[in-house]
Amino acid sequence: MLTYQKTKGIILSILIFSLSFAQDADTTAVEEEGSGREMYTSFDISYSDDRGNTDYQSLYYGFNVTLLGDLGPFKDTEFLFDITRSDDQLDGEPFTDDQALTLKFDVWANQRFSPFLFFQNSFDKTIGLNNRLNYGVGAKLGLFKGFSISYAFLAETEDYVKFTGMDYDSAYVDWYEYTDSIWWGEYDYVLQEFPDSLQDYYYWIGIDTTIDGVDYIFTDSSLVYADYYYTDSVATGEKYWEYTDSTQYTTGGKSKQFFRHSIRPKFKIKLFDDNLIFDYRFYFKPKVDDWEDYLLEHELKISFVTFYEALSIDFSYTDKYNARYDLTKNGNRKYFNPESGIPFKEKDQSFVVGLSFAF
Repeated sequence: MLTYQKTKGIILSILIFSLSFAQDADTTAVEEEGSGREMYTSFDISYSDDRGNTDYQSLYYGFNVTLLGDLGPFKDTEFLFDITRSDDQLDGEPFTDDQALTLKFDVWANQRFSPFLFFQNSFDKTIGLNNRLNYGVGAKLGLFKGFSISYAFLAETEDYVKFTGMDYDSAYVDWYEYTDSIWWGEYDYVLQEFPDSLQDYYYWIGIDTTIDGVDYIFTDSSLVYADYYYTDSVATGEKYWEYTDSTQYTTGGKSKQFFRHSIRPKFKIKLFDDNLIFDYRFYFKPKVDDWEDYLLEHELKISFVTFYEALSIDFSYTDKYNARYDLTKNGNRKYFNPESGIPFKEKDQSFVVGLSFAF
């Protein structure tokens, strides 16, 4: 007997073009020919569609333009335009749904000190974020080879989806595993008079109680309560929240504009004639008026060229944290996804391994 299964997969990876115009050593010639700039452009798109035992659809595209060099009166500048979009569905339900548009204008990009302008508009439906808009100014300072630190002051507006949350009054409780116990219970007894005339015939029946000179026996009983009395226990090392009270509220909708710090240490180094690139950075983004409410993002990228020069292997790891959903930071507030009913988590992690071909 054959089982019918239709599985369709379409994977497209398109690299439209990558252009580089080398900067001439003769600055006069560069100015005359209008050169002295480098431009890198890339466009990537992928789509997959699986049906059958797995119902999964995935769409991703990205477009990036980077200009390096002299732009009019601005010397040694970098202009970045980048947009990425991911839209995945699993069994008809949203799996990944995010987008980010980034613009950056960096003056004296390759100097030790470099001021920049920054703009970003993004959303991420997987964490309930309908829209985040931030823009501002900042500067980068190179400290030693490969290491730099930047700071930006951002104006920001966030729009989270409207959903129901819960304020909890709770305590952190240790979880114990009980190793020994004794059973005990409580009974409700029914008394019946046991006259002296019957005691000679039913001598084996003991008198249970005597009230005002009258003997009684227990003729019936019912179990009122029973439990185990634990005599020993061992802590398992696990803890959980014990909620004693809660208050329901509705949250979401566009918030008022606020201001945010953005602090970004970065370490990037190229080794073995640029065949190995190590790039690590993290962003610490607290609100100006509340440092307990912050975003934290780690990014690690490692790329190395194989024995075949046109082929490289890329590793990418990201770790994103949002204090908005952390019970220890937000006063024991849980925010529930309105579609799944599952609370949002404060951390997301991603690890990707890929191959890149240059031609």
